[in-house]
Amino acid sequence: MSKSSISRRRFLSRSAGAGAGLAVAGFPGIASARNVNNRINVGIVGPGGRGTSLLKNFFADNHRFNAHLTAIADLWSYHRDKASKFVTENQGHAPKVYSHHEEILADADLDAVIIATPDHAHAQVLTAAAEAGKDAYCEKPMSNVLEEANDALDAVRKAGTIVQIGTQRRSWPKYRQAAKMIDDGIIGDVVKVDILWNAYSPYRWAGRAEQRAMVNESDVDWKSWLMGKPDRPFDARIFRCFRLWKDFSSGIIDQWMTHGIDLAHMLAGVTTPVSAVAHGGIYRYHDWRENPDTLEAALEYEKNGKKLLAVYSTNLINGYGKATQVHGTLGSFSPAGGMDWKQGKEEPNADPSKGWRFTGKGVKADGKVGDMVEIPDAPGEVSHMANWLDAVRQRDPKRLYCTVDHGYAHSIACIMSNDAYWAGRRMTFDPVKRTIQAG
Repeated sequence: MSKSSISRRRFLSRSAGAGAGLAVAGFPGIASARNVNNRINVGIVGPGGRGTSLLKNFFADNHRFNAHLTAIADLWSYHRDKASKFVTENQGHAPKVYSHHEEILADADLDAVIIATPDHAHAQVLTAAAEAGKDAYCEKPMSNVLEEANDALDAVRKAGTIVQIGTQRRSWPKYRQAAKMIDDGIIGDVVKVDILWNAYSPYRWAGRAEQRAMVNESDVDWKSWLMGKPDRPFDARIFRCFRLWKDFSSGIIDQWMTHGIDLAHMLAGVTTPVSAVAHGGIYRYHDWRENPDTLEAALEYEKNGKKLLAVYSTNLINGYGKATQVHGTLGSFSPAGGMDWKQGKEEPNADPSKGWRFTGKGVKADGKVGDMVEIPDAPGEVSHMANWLDAVRQRDPKRLYCTVDHGYAHSIACIMSNDAYWAGRRMTFDPVKRTIQAG
């Protein structure tokens, strides 16, 4: 890292104390850690489909924190041009444009980056960002390779940067309140978490022919895009549909189970699993995909000397059945009918009369929870992006909803499940050695 970057970091750290108590407009009680004329300069690596959604989230809240999107980086010229236009339209001036993440991270004027690259690049870019002294908002999964997960965790801890991981259910007010109530013992000891997220989705992550035809090898730095994966000829299917190829993503596991298992960790108050098994396959969509269209994973945890089980299940063939439930010795938590993973709203097939609730139905033990205990929103909660910008301005990682440690835990759970699926064997995790092995 350059001396100018180090000096800037020290200045921002010193100004945190001087700015305490200054309210940011629109967020009562949130104090500014810098002079109001001093900006948080943010860049984005990978402003594609998901990256554009994160930019929209950024521009919904950035003015409240005096944050500006000053730079973009992408290996594909189409995304660079589109993102530059989008930022200019939303902010009134054009950002700096880079091709590679190494270039944007070398920008001494940049304070933080949003990482929205393909799955296989998340951890490597996060590690590089931490080593460059940049705060980061990193999309999920934090990592899908064990060694890279370990490296990213170590790098962030060493650098002390402010890192938010993008499993945004941790910012949903009712989930946050439910987690507090479960931690207070309302349903007793948690014994099982059931996450059933079926979806009719024949084209999920596969894209369409016209989308694949949009990209030419001459417009992409394919070797850099591989990020150290085994060399292979350019393939537009992989570039545009990487979530279906096992070298780059685990598909259902990386995309949806990350959200589900992170939510299980949040609600049950657990971190990394003890063991995992998984089963499934390609049962319907026999195209060129490698990753399954149907999958179920069961993970065992230990908490306070007691065991509990979390089961995640998805098929992309039949969308009937959605549920997120936590079962304890004194009752259960259950949002009605499952959740819309995009909007945080009840699914159309939910019974709106039931709502978010705890219930003692199914339990006969003394002290069980009532049959219908409604769950209010947790007070004072903000969006996932706003929470990150607040923590960056405050220089306080304790304010984050989803820390690098949370991201590490969901990464381990997903890597174990993916390893179990491909090996057809039970996988165990050693939290001291930070290793996964069959057993």
